[in-house]
Amino acid sequence: MRYEERLAVPRLWHLWAALCAGVFGSYFTVYTDATWTRAVVYGAMFTTMEAALWQLGRPRLAMTDEAMRAAGEMVDRADIRDAVACTDVRTVLVPGVYALTRPWIRTGVRVTTATGVWVLSSRHPGTLLTAISAPVPR
Repeated sequence: MRYEERLAVPRLWHLWAALCAGVFGSYFTVYTDATWTRAVVYGAMFTTMEAALWQLGRPRLAMTDEAMRAAGEMVDRADIRDAVACTDVRTVLVPGVYALTRPWIRTGVRVTTATGVWVLSSRHPGTLLTAISAPVPR
């Protein structure tokens, strides 16, 4: 079974980015009357905030028949020992684990591998757990 998920930020955050761009942009444009200067400042602020949100929501989780990938890191499927769904990933975070967590996604999966422990945020931990524990087709 294949599974893929992008840990994107909530859509409401983009509205907040536009609002914050207006608020912070007005700080820099308060002493100018030039419409062009204001448009450039507001555009730059909004673009910067959207780039930050894109960077925050960029990581992907993927489970294939061969391996599990999380934000560019990979572990072979044969090395996975155990996986448990978590209702709050903050409770299983300890020093020394590979953590791919996002504060806006509380649910997740704790995966024990041959090399260590991974804690992964997921909006659909049950589906990810099913993909991890599914038998590998030959």
